[in-house]
Amino acid sequence: MPPPLFTQLDGRIPIQAHDHVAVLYRERSAAFAMAPFLSEGLERGDFCHYLAPSSFHAEMLEKLRGLNVDPDPYLRSQMLRLRKGLDDIGALREETRQTFEEAEHAHAPAVRWLEEGSWPDPAGFPMARFFEFHAILNYQVKHYPSVALCQYPLDRLDPHHLFSAIATHRHLLIDGTLIRDNPFYIPAEKFIPLSPQERESDLMRVFRDVGFDVEKLLEALAGYGRLHPGVHPEP
Repeated sequence: MPPPLFTQLDGRIPIQAHDHVAVLYRERSAAFAMAPFLSEGLERGDFCHYLAPSSFHAEMLEKLRGLNVDPDPYLRSQMLRLRKGLDDIGALREETRQTFEEAEHAHAPAVRWLEEGSWPDPAGFPMARFFEFHAILNYQVKHYPSVALCQYPLDRLDPHHLFSAIATHRHLLIDGTLIRDNPFYIPAEKFIPLSPQERESDLMRVFRDVGFDVEKLLEALAGYGRLHPGVHPEP
């Protein structure tokens, strides 16, 4: 049996419980397109964790208010948590563990993790460890009713970092197309011991085949998603 339906993004993209999704977007305004994911969660009593540069926080709160959700009581109760990231992977992993543990103690129905992937630079977090953290986040998402949406701005993402973002997320969302069971996903127990070159070798082959064109690489991935849409449970 597949996991139950957790939500439908934009009213049409089915996301299952325990999904860890890389959302690739193009313009800064699109960084706030997932505000309904948080507003829905707050209304349902979920723990909502927003990890993003502090410069994004005020705009996200405004988006929530525009959806007729007053974020202030949720901030006070810690049902909504705004985080700007840390500079140490051990501290970050501990903060993440505590988030899920506190949700469990509060008997929250679920955890909703929304992350803006540009936070490491202003936080001083080393990119070499960033994707190791995301590989490990897969375990956390599997152990509690939850969904993690991790957003990456294509206009500011180095191709090597794009490859790692693809490799560490089991599912991808590109231009409104959900790629379920991403063929380039590498589980954490395999990803972490690999060298950077080994981690991206399969994607580099495809990248070379499409003439080192990021747009063509994304088109190829989206095409895979359309051909292999997966099985989705009924709501």
